Amino acid sequence: MKKKQMNKRDCVLFPLLILALWFGLSESLPAQYQQEAGFYTLEANTFHYHSGSYFQRVALRSSPARIWYAYQPADKDPASKPLFVFYNGGPGGATSAGLFCAHTGRLSIQYDPVNGTGFVAPNPSSWTRAGNLLHIDARTTGFSYSQMDNPQDNTLRMAEFDAQNYNSFTDGADFIRVILRFLADHPDIRNNPVILVPESYGGIRSTVILHILLNYRKYANGETAFQNPDLVQEIRNHYTAVFPEYAGQTVPPAVIARQFGHQIMIQVAVSHPNQRRIAEEMLEAPGSPLFRLAAETGVPYVRWREVPGHTGTPTPGQVMNHIYNYLDTINRDAYIITKPGNFFNGFLLAAQELLTHFISLTRLIGNDPAGIPELYASARQNAYKSRMSGDINLDALSNSKLGPVPKTLDSANGRTTRTNGDLPAVFGILQPWDRFFIDLNYDANIAFYYNRLYLAGYGYEMMWSLSNLFGDMFLENVAWVNTFMTNAAHDVVVYSPAIPGALAGHTHYLTSVEHDTTGPKNAVRPGQMILHYNSGSVPGSSVSERTIRFPFYSNSGHPVTLTEPEEMLKDVIAWLQSTGLITNDREGDNP
Repeated sequence: MKKKQMNKRDCVLFPLLILALWFGLSESLPAQYQQEAGFYTLEANTFHYHSGSYFQRVALRSSPARIWYAYQPADKDPASKPLFVFYNGGPGGATSAGLFCAHTGRLSIQYDPVNGTGFVAPNPSSWTRAGNLLHIDARTTGFSYSQMDNPQDNTLRMAEFDAQNYNSFTDGADFIRVILRFLADHPDIRNNPVILVPESYGGIRSTVILHILLNYRKYANGETAFQNPDLVQEIRNHYTAVFPEYAGQTVPPAVIARQFGHQIMIQVAVSHPNQRRIAEEMLEAPGSPLFRLAAETGVPYVRWREVPGHTGTPTPGQVMNHIYNYLDTINRDAYIITKPGNFFNGFLLAAQELLTHFISLTRLIGNDPAGIPELYASARQNAYKSRMSGDINLDALSNSKLGPVPKTLDSANGRTTRTNGDLPAVFGILQPWDRFFIDLNYDANIAFYYNRLYLAGYGYEMMWSLSNLFGDMFLENVAWVNTFMTNAAHDVVVYSPAIPGALAGHTHYLTSVEHDTTGPKNAVRPGQMILHYNSGSVPGSSVSERTIRFPFYSNSGHPVTLTEPEEMLKDVIAWLQSTGLITNDREGDNP
């Protein structure tokens, strides 16, 4: 008997039938396992920056945006558990291809670097063992997109890639809005502790988020350069609901820290100018990972100053660019130098491939994407994600204030591929300046550095890659916020051994930083930083000493949850128990 061949219609209907069966089964799961994904719509927002005088200001208005999120409740008793909020960095990097797929949720991407492919698999190291999970894509990254009138106008659209949408403070404000609105929509956990979990540049984002939340009044009364009264009012409304005993009063930072009092930071930038300078010095010192690689590969590493023609003081990032070029020469990945070049990039591309195919996306988010109206082309006539319809200018990025770009990220290796997968078959065809998914949006990245604030003379103060302001803010936050920070052995992009020295450079706040490689007592992976504060350096606090948990991950580079997922989860659980946020019997895990 001749087999019937599947026609095009069957090819569409068959997977939908499988999905219908899958969703039928999923509906019978207990309520605590019900996941959700979709968008939060952020309306246009007016704010301003001032410098020197409150009356000398640059007024800005952001674009409306639809911000993608994915939520997974805790495995047990989610109403009593904290909320972990995950995001990647870049700036311009997608959380959905990063931490969402890298062994934090119930399902993860298993990656085969030999053939460059991945598949969706259960994750035994899911953070749902300890709490509820919220993953968020930043504006125009991942699935998120912005909106404007007449996006087909290239000139107008290019103008949207500017400080009104891309600046560390406006970026942090976006995330505050999403987090507060998510909590308001989930009253069972609205009052629960919120734990920020950033990676890379996400450390700057966390710094901004926490500083605004802890000092919200200053962001509407002229005491800070960034002024956003509407954002402050939204924060006040949240605090009135969560801390009703302070209704009509300014909520003290110590009280705010009851909810926003923990951060878990994965290979982060927190004091970038200091980190970069000290990392360059450490990496060019004898015995560094570069010289160990040279011994291993037989290709000598030549220090920047020893290269013929290199004279004078290098410009910011010039030495790092030299280091990246060496790693490219020996085919090693700057993000995890024990791996071949493009290892991390390959994982992200594999994740992107699965996220842009309907069935694997459905599995990963745990519900039906076809029920999300904002994904449909018919709902995004005003949507945009790109400056231009064609390719972006990688040379502009390479010369940006960010400094050098590791070649594992450049367009020649495919990271800028803006795939739509098979999603157009379900949701419709998008305009050329829109995409269902962008893993790393270079257009957004460039806008963080070259924008009207920089041209107006605000560049140093507002640019995270140049200013020590964000390191100051981080240290103010740590006075109130319990902090966990990874120390990965094989990451050169964020060379974490430079962080203690970078923080010690903020002498207005600290007298010294001690890097204790043996404590705390009985830790499987020891490591902590002890910060000694100057008296009175943090307004409203009598802090004299704070400890940052700083465990060493000997097998990891930048993506610690990808390379040592169970080890990191156990360390996080033990640390949260030590701070009293969770208890062993409540969360059911014995690390």
